[in-house]
Amino acid sequence: MPSYFRILTCTITALLFSTPAFANDSSFGDANGSITLKYQPNISMDKESLFISETEVRVDYVFTNTSSQDLIVPIAFPMPPMFFGSADHSSIDNFTLKVNGKTQPTQHRLVAQLADKTDISTELKQLGWGVDEVAYFAEYAEIPKGKSALPQQWLDENQQIAFTLSDYFVWQQTFPAGQSVAISHSYSPSISTGVPYPASEIIDTHTELACLDESAKQGIRKRNLIVKQDGEDQEIGVEWSHLSYILVTANNWQGAIKDFKLTLKKSQPTDLISLCFDGELKKTDPLTFEFQQKQFTPKQDLSILFIRKPNIE
Repeated sequence: MPSYFRILTCTITALLFSTPAFANDSSFGDANGSITLKYQPNISMDKESLFISETEVRVDYVFTNTSSQDLIVPIAFPMPPMFFGSADHSSIDNFTLKVNGKTQPTQHRLVAQLADKTDISTELKQLGWGVDEVAYFAEYAEIPKGKSALPQQWLDENQQIAFTLSDYFVWQQTFPAGQSVAISHSYSPSISTGVPYPASEIIDTHTELACLDESAKQGIRKRNLIVKQDGEDQEIGVEWSHLSYILVTANNWQGAIKDFKLTLKKSQPTDLISLCFDGELKKTDPLTFEFQQKQFTPKQDLSILFIRKPNIE
């Protein structure tokens, strides 16, 4: 069976809806990121603590129902869209979810969407296609045996799939009147990585993506490994990984995030981190950088580049 991978995006998004059930499949169409609400004027986000490293993403939220009535809200955590093909994208793994400190059971749902967010999950299932069939088609450009052909409008100009597949974890959450609810999730993030690249290529590729300033560029060049082989210099380059986290949301809860904290952690003290972020990150130890702000409203997503010198003997 062909293999399949998750794409670069490495976040989990929670979509909260005000109706007692999902209104329709298209409700699942928002981008991945931190928790968002479908306009919940009576629920405030009192706290978001976000921890990111190359091996773990951990997010702790505290929501408060400021109304005088209990609210029962369906919640969905969508995983990043799947990537079909051979590429250096790791998958999100070890997903855990807790509500008020207790493991929260969820239901699984596979969602298929076209580029315009049209939901085709039901139609795809009716055709007998699932993850394995889509992966087979993507790899071999052949319709799986015994399956119907996909509609032409679901394919691109190269006759490859023009829709995404995402796993969703869904459940209904009660927010008691006047009380707070703590929701936490953690997982091993999906990252983009590969063999060491020359410093010049990393700089060309990531200057805009990871907001590389001159200091970061010099740091990358400093970690660029060049070895002698047969009397000649051979450029090995730098080890790298890139992680994306969609932080910007629709901000449809009650007001800004009352207390926001971002923690970034390196694997080694000599590693370099560069990212696009408006706030000032403070170094708290050789591995850790932190940012904390009251009444925080995210203005941009996180695009984080990790760099280290290859350890080649």
